[in-house]
Order: sequence, then C-alpha cells, then structure tokens
Amino acid sequence: MTSGEKTHEAGLPEWDGALDGAFQVLLGGKPLEDPAAAYGVYSSGLTDREPKELPYPGADEHPFSPAQWRFDFSESLFCFDSHLLAGTGPWGEGGHKGPRPFDEAFVAEVRAAATDGAEGVVVRGADLGPLLERHGVDLTHSGSKKLNGWLSVLLRVVTDGSLTEAQWEEALGAIAHPELRDHLRMLCLDEEDARDRGAYYCGADRWPFTTYVLDGIGCSLVAGWEFGESQAGTAVVRLSAAPDAR
Repeated sequence: MTSGEKTHEAGLPEWDGALDGAFQVLLGGKPLEDPAAAYGVYSSGLTDREPKELPYPGADEHPFSPAQWRFDFSESLFCFDSHLLAGTGPWGEGGHKGPRPFDEAFVAEVRAAATDGAEGVVVRGADLGPLLERHGVDLTHSGSKKLNGWLSVLLRVVTDGSLTEAQWEEALGAIAHPELRDHLRMLCLDEEDARDRGAYYCGADRWPFTTYVLDGIGCSLVAGWEFGESQAGTAVVRLSAAPDAR
C-alpha cells in the first residue's frame, strides 16, 4: 500500500462527501434513492486495427484514463452489423470485405442469443463466448481484423453496482480535492474544446457515441460523456431489471 492510499483510506468519510457533492453538481441535484436499482458503466470507442493488452501499456502515466479501467467481458455487449450477419453489401458476393470468418451456423446461433429489444443484433459476452468456442471462431486471429467497424463492443466497466461507484470508477484513486476539481473541470468541456482533450458532458439528455444500444435493452441514461470528435463515449446507466441486461 502506498502512502497516498493510506491517506485516502484514512479520510474516506471526507472523500465520500466531496464526491457526493461533485456528483450533485453534474447531475443537477441529488438523484432519487432506490435501493433496488443497480447501475453500470459502459464505454465505447473506435476500434484499433491491432490487438491491445488491457490495461494498455503506459496507462499508469494517465491515472484517469479508461486505459486504467477493468472490464467485465461477460457483461459487455457485442454489436453485429446487419450486413455482416446477412452476408450482403461489402460482405456479399463480390464485396470488397471478402468472405466472413464464420459460417451460417454461427450466424444462426448469434441471432438466437441476441438480447431482446436491442436495435440490431446485440449479444452479451457471456453468451457469445461459448459460441466462439463451439464454432472455432477466433476474434484475435489476423483474419478477423476486417471485422473492425462491423463488430463493435460496448465494454462494461467493473463497478460494485452502486450509482456512486458507477459514475466515478475513473476517479476512485488517492487524489487530493484540488485534483478532483481539476478532473471534473476536464469532464465538463464544450463540444469544441473536448475535440482534443477532456470530455463533453452529455448529461442525461443525449446518449454518448454508440451507447444508444443500451436504450433498446431497457437501460436508463443517468449521465454520459463524449470524447474527441464523437470517437468514444462513456455512459452511466440504471440497468434494466431484465436478467440479460445485467
């Protein structure tokens, strides 16, 4: 344990109070308490053409970066493009993407495992994993690189399910209050300033980049942020009561 961690643990009540106040500023007031509700964080972003390890190498240089987050792949959502599954458009005969790295039997099982209510075909990682193994589909293989942009992922950030933890997974470190203020300031930029640094705060009025998929499966937006030129987004949501949405 570092000295910073010791200091943080010793001042937990004061720290929690500071965080609660910051949340209320961003949310426009204290959220209604619902002990039965569960919350989560989903992160989306442009795919990379090369495989990446998690956390990203060098992530420790950026303590508030999503590169430091831990992800729950079983609860993450994998979104399949309709042309990809149907074998049409660029994936059809003569299309420039060429043959798909899986067969029709795999497609049929993916459709059967899709989450009800979602726009398009969206599959939880816990359901997709067994299908990949059963059909011998390796998404890390070089032949799967062409799926970039056609198979997107909403990564579920590991939290404890509470609203406080879900909103500020990235900020739960041993930081002093002035640094917290600076961090919050960088998360409240306008769309122009957020193009190259920090984030644009969407509030609960607009789903961040590609996270609208969550609306279709019954999640309610609590707060959201967009990064860059609509290149990545993070959504804090109240999870649906449906079992497959958790």
